This record gives sequence, C-alpha cells and structure tokens, in this order.
Amino acid sequence: MESPPDVGVVFDHGSRITHGDAANVKKPFDAVALTMHELSPSTDYRLPRHIHMSIDTTRLVDERIMILHGVGLVEMAGEVFAVAPGSLVTTVGGVPHTFTACPAGVRLPHGIVSTGTFTMVYEYEEPTSFFPTKSTTVVKNAADYEPWEGSLDEIKFPKLTAGEVSRKGE
Repeated sequence: MESPPDVGVVFDHGSRITHGDAANVKKPFDAVALTMHELSPSTDYRLPRHIHMSIDTTRLVDERIMILHGVGLVEMAGEVFAVAPGSLVTTVGGVPHTFTACPAGVRLPHGIVSTGTFTMVYEYEEPTSFFPTKSTTVVKNAADYEPWEGSLDEIKFPKLTAGEVSRKGE
C-alpha cells in the first residue's frame, strides 16, 4: 500500500480513500458530465458486493463515493474500512466492493463516533450498471467477470456490530 502526498491511502489494486481537502474533486473526469445521486443509508441498507462495467459490458468502470455525513463502511477486494465524513473513496473498475453504514458507537482514531447512518454521493466515469459478484478478487478485464447467479442477500455487506468493526480496526 502506497500513501500519496495528500491525506489518504492508495491500495495495490489502484483504489484509494482520500480524506479532507485532498478529497475535494470538482470535475473528476474530463470527458464525463458529473452526475451524482445522494443516499442516506443506515446499517439496514447493505449493498451486495459488485463491480461496475460499461453498459455493453466491454470495459470496467471506476466509481467515486464521497462520504458527506456519518461514517461509512466500505469493503474493497475483501478488506473492510471505516470511512470518515469528508472522505472520497475511488474504486477502480473491476475491484469488488460494497458499502453500508458503520454501526453506532465506533470511535475513529481522530475522535469521530459513528451514529449508525451516513450520507454519500456517488458517480461513475461513464454510464454503468450493477454487476454482482461473490468474489473479492480484482477483475482485470471485463471478459473475466463471473456473474453471481444466487440470491443477492448472500453477498450483501455482512451485518457487523460496533465491537466487530472496532476489532477489525485494531
């Protein structure tokens, strides 16, 4: 894992979590008009693990998620992270990921305590759809995607307690 000069972390698979001023992205993609949608999920809102590809399924698509309020939990390539408000999560196309709210009562290193809810906005580098996957292995080529055919409940972000999240962060 390499740390950029900004506040944040870049992972070996190319995804990153950026916090504070370093996350202030006004126009992340030159060729795409910025369109963002807002969600205010709780720990009951648990997305299935997925990747993003172009509508014609020929290209992997990047996603950016900004945590506006509260603390989010993100799983990227099988690793779970608590993400503070003001952080930008950039998920490189092909990296399996999922989100939920961090359970209430988790204290982050800089003093923020999670409330069990969070608000996020997200955008994609081009139009995409939702491609569920059970795998946590990074897909390097859209043709290598193995679709999940089972119940989406089986690949949702696991319901974690505050204690379980805190132990993962130790």
